[in-house]
Amino acid sequence: MAQENRTEKATPYRRKKLREEGNVAKSPELASSITVFLSSLVLFFVGGYLFYEVVKFLWFVANNPSITPYLALGYVSESFPRLILPLFLTAILTVVLSHVGQFGFIFTLKPLQFKWDRLNPFEGIKRIFSLTTAFELTKNLLKVSLFMVVSYFLIKGDIEYLLKAPSEDTTSFVIFLLKLVFKVVLVLSLFAIFIALFDYGYKRWDYERRIRMSKEEVKEEYKQHEGNPQIKGAIKRRMRQLARGRMMQEVPKASVVITNPTHIAIALRYDPEEGDKAPKVLAKGKGLIAEKIVQIANENNVPIIRKEELARAMYPAVEVGEEIPPKFYKAVAEIIAFVMFRKRKVAV
Repeated sequence: MAQENRTEKATPYRRKKLREEGNVAKSPELASSITVFLSSLVLFFVGGYLFYEVVKFLWFVANNPSITPYLALGYVSESFPRLILPLFLTAILTVVLSHVGQFGFIFTLKPLQFKWDRLNPFEGIKRIFSLTTAFELTKNLLKVSLFMVVSYFLIKGDIEYLLKAPSEDTTSFVIFLLKLVFKVVLVLSLFAIFIALFDYGYKRWDYERRIRMSKEEVKEEYKQHEGNPQIKGAIKRRMRQLARGRMMQEVPKASVVITNPTHIAIALRYDPEEGDKAPKVLAKGKGLIAEKIVQIANENNVPIIRKEELARAMYPAVEVGEEIPPKFYKAVAEIIAFVMFRKRKVAV
């Protein structure tokens, strides 16, 4: 379907499915630039000691011409791992955390699966002339240009010293060169982080654009995962009918029905022998349902009391199967007392 027809935001289900496939918004440059920056800082603190160990190893080899490759390898394997370990751990943790920070933790092998569309030349041509490719090309050109300009201004003041380097002390020159390289790498990595943040913002925007859905797709997905609205409506209607049927079966057990007079009907039961601590709502309804409740009450000799204000006040405040709120105790108690008195009088 044409991209211009995809005007709706991706649904939570579509987002979840894409996430399970490893299809998320991410910027690999953000991880690499932060890794370079933090690794440079670590190297700044351990670089001197690492340089000392390298010089020490070279001196050891130079003063031991008969040293075998096995002994040299043993020396390296004993000294250098503990020096490289901080740098290695920093790089690994930075890569992992920078990716987790972008899209959370995901473990899936689906991106590694073979896909035939990757061999489709037309898809390849389409990607070459896509908006993403144009953005990447522009970004890389700007990045290279910016790095060249920044590098020039960083080493501009040291060019004269570099030209005099052959006549300088070797150790001093090496230390100076290492400091200069560290300064250039650190500053360029900071610029790279800012560029990567911009790149991540674009990737997020482009990702949201690519996963948009058409209105037809949203409706179809809703039908598949939420159910057909017509079927769901029919089920709800059937459930209401069944609930009403069960409710009507409870009306003959009521102690009294309060009406308004036929617009509202509320069937109440109060039987301490059944464990009722307060009057309980057995049924309630409006219109035709109220008329049905009154009809069943008449057929089963359930007293019907017309109390318009009480019926209107109770209807929104009570639920079927629950006891009435305490604020209606007094009014309902008077009605039930009157009904019981009338029953005793008729019995006599």
